Amino acid sequence: MDHLALIYNENQWRINAVSPLNNLHFNEVKLKQYATTIKQHLVRAVFANASIKFTVSFEELPYLKFSPEDPNGILLSVKSIKESKTKTAYEAIFLTWGTHLTLTDAIHLPYMLERGEQRVGVCVKSSLQNIFDCNIKEYNFSQLQLLQIGLNFLNVDTSKSSDLFIIGYKIPQTDITQKVSFKFEIGEIRSIWNSLKRECSNELELVQVMYQNLQNQIFYMITLDVTVFELNEVILPNAEVRSNGTVKIKTAQTINSLFVTLNQYFR
Repeated sequence: MDHLALIYNENQWRINAVSPLNNLHFNEVKLKQYATTIKQHLVRAVFANASIKFTVSFEELPYLKFSPEDPNGILLSVKSIKESKTKTAYEAIFLTWGTHLTLTDAIHLPYMLERGEQRVGVCVKSSLQNIFDCNIKEYNFSQLQLLQIGLNFLNVDTSKSSDLFIIGYKIPQTDITQKVSFKFEIGEIRSIWNSLKRECSNELELVQVMYQNLQNQIFYMITLDVTVFELNEVILPNAEVRSNGTVKIKTAQTINSLFVTLNQYFR
């Protein structure tokens, strides 16, 4: 069974950084208690005057981890029921990926992936922070961090050379929907990237040189200076990442690439 399919079979996730979860216990009674507390908070904060019923569940995920030494993952699920129709309103997955703090009275699952209704997510995260005395903070990537994640995706990408590597920019002082994108063939990007690797051993410097190279190529193609724009997305056939911390991942290899990169450079 491919346990990572829980992540890459879904559409889009947002990544959060999580501090140690104090007094978290993996037993059925405690997990039900956590779920009940969150449900009560949701009733008061979100659905107090709505004709919606919902259920909250905590599920231990013993196989969703990088190594046997990692703590088990957690799936938190909120389902809403209205007029006999049930849908998933919100889901969050807590996990580590080969690196965590070993603590006496806490469990460290440094990454939380979430998807679903924003108002439900805000309420759930507030409850979690109260229950476990922890901090949950959304990732936001700089332009170079964004490109670094995308280029590391390229290292494990098996797409054809003619498939597209797309970088998207937000135009400053405009609506968030005002974007401009540039398309390159993966074979071209891979050739430039591998060539630069032979010349530069420092990966952070390497990413910066690569970014300057792409900016120069765009200028030569259409005489547009994109240095005044803000890079906000990198899209490959098997993975997408955006500056607001959202990702769309389609293979187990790209999941591993994402968390290895986060472990190395963003913690």
